[in-house]
Amino acid sequence: MRTLQLLSAITLIGSLTACSSSDKKDPILEEAAQFHNQATEVQAAVEPKIEQIDSLKTVLTAQKTPVNAARIATLDSLKTAFEEWEKNLVEVPGMPHDHKHDHGKGEHKHNHADATLKDLPTEQMRDLQRETLNNIKQIQVRLEAVSKP
Repeated sequence: MRTLQLLSAITLIGSLTACSSSDKKDPILEEAAQFHNQATEVQAAVEPKIEQIDSLKTVLTAQKTPVNAARIATLDSLKTAFEEWEKNLVEVPGMPHDHKHDHGKGEHKHNHADATLKDLPTEQMRDLQRETLNNIKQIQVRLEAVSKP
């Protein structure tokens, strides 16, 4: 996973360097973009599991145990949290992005709430992206814990 993150960071930096002839990119926005890219990598890993929640709930419901009832409630909560997270995902202005996901149901793009936050100060954008990354990582950890048999 670290290798993938390092490769992504190197690719991002290389792309930014190639795209900026003489204009320098704001290092704080570059850091924000790194957080954003890491978050979308986690999103890509979590999304297929989120899409399987309904099937898992069906199996757990058939078993009718108190433990499974709690797991079902947690799964519902995680699905809602993921959908909210995804709805509130914000791109970093001026940074390249293209989030396409294909999970066997056809490729689709995610809409992001860019327009309303494009004038956010760079430090706040970085902090927002860091928090976005932390939130999706928490969803991932909780989903892995509740999905264990």
